[in-house]
Amino acid sequence: MPIPTRFVPVLPLMCALVCVFGAVQGPTQEKPPAAASRAFVLQKGQIVPSVRSEAKPDQSYALYLPTNYAPERRWPMIYVFDPDASGSRPLELMKEAAESYGYLLAGSNNSRNGSWEIERDAAQEMWSSTHNFLSIDDQRVYFAGFSGGARVSLQLAQHCNCAHGVFLNSAGFGAASPPSHKPAFAIFTMAGMADFNYAELAELDTGLESLGARHFFQRFDGKHAWAPATVWQEALAWSALWEMKDSLRDRDKNIITTEFARATDRLRQREATGDLYFAVGEYRGVGATFDGLTETSELKKRLGVLADSPAVRNGAKQEKAEIEKQRSLEADIFKVTTAMRDDGGDQASLFEDASNRIRELRERSIKERNPDSRRALERAAANVFVTSMETAQQLLHQGQSHTAELYFGLGAVARPDSKWPALSLAECHAAMGDKKAALRDLKRAREAGSTIAELDEFVKTNAKLALLMDTPEYRKLVGVTSQ
Repeated sequence: MPIPTRFVPVLPLMCALVCVFGAVQGPTQEKPPAAASRAFVLQKGQIVPSVRSEAKPDQSYALYLPTNYAPERRWPMIYVFDPDASGSRPLELMKEAAESYGYLLAGSNNSRNGSWEIERDAAQEMWSSTHNFLSIDDQRVYFAGFSGGARVSLQLAQHCNCAHGVFLNSAGFGAASPPSHKPAFAIFTMAGMADFNYAELAELDTGLESLGARHFFQRFDGKHAWAPATVWQEALAWSALWEMKDSLRDRDKNIITTEFARATDRLRQREATGDLYFAVGEYRGVGATFDGLTETSELKKRLGVLADSPAVRNGAKQEKAEIEKQRSLEADIFKVTTAMRDDGGDQASLFEDASNRIRELRERSIKERNPDSRRALERAAANVFVTSMETAQQLLHQGQSHTAELYFGLGAVARPDSKWPALSLAECHAAMGDKKAALRDLKRAREAGSTIAELDEFVKTNAKLALLMDTPEYRKLVGVTSQ
């Protein structure tokens, strides 16, 4: 399971990006590169799971080339960052849209949450490798990512002076340098309605609107996850239309007509559901996108009618109330969990208090019947879970195993059905030298859904856990019969 990371160290990454991308001011190639001899270049219209960097073979990325890719002309490129180093996963969701609108996709198999050095190296090698053999239009370079990968994408775009746009899935600026002036690149954001980072993206959308930035925010039914393929179709269509307006792509009347019809149909569906507040935001975005490409007077007229309606004002108040409720619920728990890190506090009592509060929040989110109230409860419960797990990981890496154990325990209370806390506790207990507890945790992870292959891979990659592999208890757990 990916571990959503909220913040990427800005200054070290900025320095690295100056070295990696700092010289990019537009097209860097005098002519498109010749077609490479690598066999995978011929695999158009399908995802190549692993393309290795020639300079650093330990670095690889998934690659998608449209079926009509040809090196005789330049193509827009989207560099994609998954928080769990799965390059193919997002490309599966994006490939149909990339095929339709002619985008190259490269998804890192090394980039993962937790280390800016890893993110830097992955970005550098993807950039260098793809530019060595693909015909890339450096005026149409994009970054895309989910959760921690979205934050990396944003940092890259902010400091490389090379991005035409970013696609931010389930995370944005966070608390690190939110925009105070109009960004130099376009921003398409997307989040599930039950995403614990929803509030951040909703507020970012409002801020970008006030700055006059090129932006669009699309909501979808779901939690903290990669957006579905339908949203990526909309996102890449949006970027293609803006490229036409920027004279970076030939105007295609068929695409304009088709996408305008799709957009207006989505708007009608949004109105039909009664979500007029959300509909107004989409009307503004659609109007800005198609203005100058086709006739938008009817859109503007409808926007004027909706914008002043009581339902829209009530919708704005409702969303604000949900966000405030989520933050209040979280604050009530975080004041206790934060105190657990204080050596002077009674950690056992604080752990018990926090556990009771988390358990109550989880039960309320399950029992709540009102969908608006349930969303706020679900977002808060999910954020408490992720924050507990992230804090525990940081503490474990700092050598504070005992306190990390408590935070992992809170994660288990928040999500008793998740294998993530059990696996993490196994790692923590192994670091503490408690083999019996580590084996118990691995058993719980198995019960929570970890496959034998996943369990074996996890244990093998942790030196202290690997010591358990030859024990009778572990062999029994994974179904190995003694010889």
